[in-house]
Amino acid sequence: MRASKIIILLLALQTIMVKSQLPTYNPGLSWMPGKDTAWNGNPLKDGRYVNHEFPMNHSFSLVWKWKKKKNPYDAEKKIDTFQLPVSDDWSDFLDSTQEGIFWLGHATFLIRLGGKTLITDPVFNKATVVKRESPFPIEIEKLKGIDYILISHDHRDHLDKTSLRKLKKLNPNIQYFTGLSMAKILSGFLKGAKGQTAGWYQKYITEGFELYFLPTRHWCKRSVGDTNKRLWGAFLLKIGGKTIYFGGDSGYGSHYADLKKWFPEINLAVLGIGAYEPEWFMESNHTSPAKAYQAFKDMEADYLVPMHYGTFDLSDEPLGKPLKVIKGIKNEQAETAIILPRLGDNILKMMKD
Repeated sequence: MRASKIIILLLALQTIMVKSQLPTYNPGLSWMPGKDTAWNGNPLKDGRYVNHEFPMNHSFSLVWKWKKKKNPYDAEKKIDTFQLPVSDDWSDFLDSTQEGIFWLGHATFLIRLGGKTLITDPVFNKATVVKRESPFPIEIEKLKGIDYILISHDHRDHLDKTSLRKLKKLNPNIQYFTGLSMAKILSGFLKGAKGQTAGWYQKYITEGFELYFLPTRHWCKRSVGDTNKRLWGAFLLKIGGKTIYFGGDSGYGSHYADLKKWFPEINLAVLGIGAYEPEWFMESNHTSPAKAYQAFKDMEADYLVPMHYGTFDLSDEPLGKPLKVIKGIKNEQAETAIILPRLGDNILKMMKD
């Protein structure tokens, strides 16, 4: 009798463990065309999502090693007054049906193509306790008529509760696309909103455009104990005759070269270039300007637009350094394919020129 009770208890515990296991893919979504059928879904390690290449290592000892070292840019940062320049190119855009792609700072882009309007990783003010160093170029109240939100991962400089709630209020029918296991947190921030969560290499169900969720070399965390309990990634958007890669956050890896096998026609690559110093620590999370340029060359895209710099002070380098470095690469390589928009410039026009 006692043995049978133990067996029943073990079976019950096993059932609970199975129920609590993270999903490795969304069975309601299809796989990306051409994806190797050997891929069985997102890998897990110790019940958490893990990169398929270069596993993330942010141990306490490494963080301590970084923080105890003197920042070589301390003096420069103390006198740094850098702010991203602002354009008024968007002024008539929101009240029209004009097509465009606009950078609003950090990883926030407003895209209107093919009769749809999307916004990526919307953060309008500060990122929790990290203040905004460059202005948000649009009156937030004008952000109406937005159909979809793309959310790359759960870090607070990409997923902001206040901004999402404001967007939902202004756009009651807005829907979201994001990674696996993100629905619970988003249901609280976007009450009543419909959305889809995907694993890497999955295709969302959409009308009038195509959208895919793809690997990045990054991680997730918002509070104690939830490290890598939600999935991070990038988006590949095919809309209005354009193919756009929005890279979210990522360190450099083979996933960039892999892209051209499935998407040889990428028109615009949007890649992060900031929060990269010291590189020995940050390279598992973010690309430096040089690594971002290499990623752009790997995927053989038509144009590169750098992002994830000049908005929040997240690492050792001064706010203006990523722009200075990528400008140096642009000049040294005589690279006309690097577009450096001001906040509010219509990138779509810059691609055509």
